[in-house]
Amino acid sequence: MIHYEKGSERSMDYSALVLAAGSGQRMQLGYNKVFYELENGKTVLDQALSVFKEDDRCKQIVLVCSANDIIRISSQYVSGKVVVVLGGKTRQESVYNGLKAVHEENVLIHDGARPWVSKENIDSLLETLQEHPACLLMVPAKDTIKVVEDGVIMKTLEREKLWMAQTPQAFDTRLIISCYKRAADLKLNATDDAQVVELTCDMPIKCVLGSYDNIKITTKEDIGSH
Repeated sequence: MIHYEKGSERSMDYSALVLAAGSGQRMQLGYNKVFYELENGKTVLDQALSVFKEDDRCKQIVLVCSANDIIRISSQYVSGKVVVVLGGKTRQESVYNGLKAVHEENVLIHDGARPWVSKENIDSLLETLQEHPACLLMVPAKDTIKVVEDGVIMKTLEREKLWMAQTPQAFDTRLIISCYKRAADLKLNATDDAQVVELTCDMPIKCVLGSYDNIKITTKEDIGSH
């Protein structure tokens, strides 16, 4: 396991690593869902990037995309503090590729399909990051969650202990790069960035209260529910 010692003072400046290498398969769009146009005329990706573009503390936006979209994304978004990086075969590989381009000591990793993260969410993460080098937005589960095997309920989990992970997830850049490298070396698979830290490091991960508005767009119903 990686052991990490945090420094005494931290800057509030950060890089935003935004993942835009998805597809519109479940939305049946025939194109990447980040290009879906919202009612305000902005695309999902435009909206997701806006909070970082408007934040003076965000010194760099690393936009990770697929080979299919790299020409379009590069032509539309590369300017100022935005750079584009080619993603990998999985989300985990894509994040690792993006991390290699990050130049700030703090990094916020965000899904490009979450267009409604607020500045208040970012403020809370950065404040928490001052004391905790790994933290993420989360919200309490509203529904009862059951473990099911072969269509049969095996047990009901305690809802009071269940929280749903969101993005951004915020880290000391050196820490998360070390954890991703360790995960790659050990061929570990994780579903989000916090789990990479869980699997490779003894650093506690702090929960930061997020917002139920900060949903990830997976189906067209998700857009209509906002």
